Amino acid sequence: MNARHLAVAALMGAATAAAAQQPFSLDPSFRTTIQADWISSVLPSADGKVWITGMWSATAPFYNRLNHDGSGDMTAPQLHNAGFFRPWNDKFYLGDITPYRYFQDGTQDTTFNILKNGTYHPLQGGDYFVLPDGGLLISGVLPVYETIGQGNTYCLLRFTNDGSLDTTFQPRTCSGDLNYFTQLPNGQFIGTGSISTWDGQPASNIIRFNADGSLDPTFQAHIWWGQAWGFLPMADGRVYVGGQFRIEGRQDTMSLVRFMPDGSLDPTFNNTLKFLGLNMSAMQHDLGIVRKVYPLADGSIIASGNFDHVGEQQRGCIAHLDSSGTLLDDCFTGAGAGIFTSNTGTTSASLGMTQAPDGNYYIWGVYVGYDDGITNDPTQRFVSRLYGLNVGIEEQSASPIQPLEIAPNPGNGGAVQLTVGTAPKHAMLSIHDASGRVVRQEPWPAGVYTHTLRAGLLAPGTYMLRVASSASTLYSGKLIVLP
Repeated sequence: MNARHLAVAALMGAATAAAAQQPFSLDPSFRTTIQADWISSVLPSADGKVWITGMWSATAPFYNRLNHDGSGDMTAPQLHNAGFFRPWNDKFYLGDITPYRYFQDGTQDTTFNILKNGTYHPLQGGDYFVLPDGGLLISGVLPVYETIGQGNTYCLLRFTNDGSLDTTFQPRTCSGDLNYFTQLPNGQFIGTGSISTWDGQPASNIIRFNADGSLDPTFQAHIWWGQAWGFLPMADGRVYVGGQFRIEGRQDTMSLVRFMPDGSLDPTFNNTLKFLGLNMSAMQHDLGIVRKVYPLADGSIIASGNFDHVGEQQRGCIAHLDSSGTLLDDCFTGAGAGIFTSNTGTTSASLGMTQAPDGNYYIWGVYVGYDDGITNDPTQRFVSRLYGLNVGIEEQSASPIQPLEIAPNPGNGGAVQLTVGTAPKHAMLSIHDASGRVVRQEPWPAGVYTHTLRAGLLAPGTYMLRVASSASTLYSGKLIVLP
């Protein structure tokens, strides 16, 4: 057993001794009445409630928010029900190629209207990213008509804070479409789709592009088939990529890899680990899909998606791996997410994962029943709550939380330097807005005392910053960003 296994085992053992719950075990006090068909995104609130979106029916009138016990909150407004949640300051966006902006109570912010000028006519959904000022980068199949009957179709556009098309941004074209993209720590983006050219330049199905949308040709992943679904950037320029794809010159179909900054495979990671999912029509296992990769403070990761085995081990749509790509057996060791059968006879199981302001986690997707290896609850449906890493530990910590040095503070949106008293080996920096929502998370670089937040990362407002290990908060401080 290596040092990380021992550390995690000690953590799990301490939690068991302190309470009946264990980190990442199921909280059975939360369950939904959702019947069909899927949940595509969730957004936990500081008040303990959870916004949900997707396509579903329930045993009660339609709702977009869950109460703390998982029941439908009938007092909440109904949202435009599609796409993905993206928080921004004390508001949030929901959508894909036509996002809407909402206040925390779910009422629509009508000062933002992406369709108001009539020239933007989205056709096929992609992804979107919220800029610090509330503007958006949007991908997909995106026609813009300068005059009636005449226009062009783009893969990437930028919009201003009120939803107007940003004419200072050069629209980007590609062969196919850009389905998903994620910002990297240096301000660039990594994206995926059915792409062979970008602005006329040769490109693969996974690309890196600059903040202005121009292609970065120094990144060459050489993906010739398939695409990614999830990205997890690292501070040193490497990036975890989950999906289902093939690389030129290799026979393997890959579900989870780690790329070097130039797009080559990281030789220190197990890039050929097999994620397998059951093909119900053929009653045999096919290669599965990793849809989300979530970071933990100790450098390990959680992978979720469409699979029921990792290697030879049963893992129902969610698995814990160390930083080398080795499957761990400290949590998620049960059957996991159960199969859902729809009215058409199709079956599916996939999960996403996010952390709530209270430290607990929510998983969601298409499943009925959930077995984490400790608790088997066949009544779980589509959204479940897991206990956080602070269960039974943080409240017993003998070490007080130390102040996090932040300079300049207040700031004006420029780079901010953070300093701690003792360099942590494995810690995560989380940034919470005034409502308590996590707006950004990134690993604290191992063994260093200072870390710099990039200029323009945060919009004006008040934020609480936390540096936490897997067991407890180590440092915290308040940052004010001036307009």
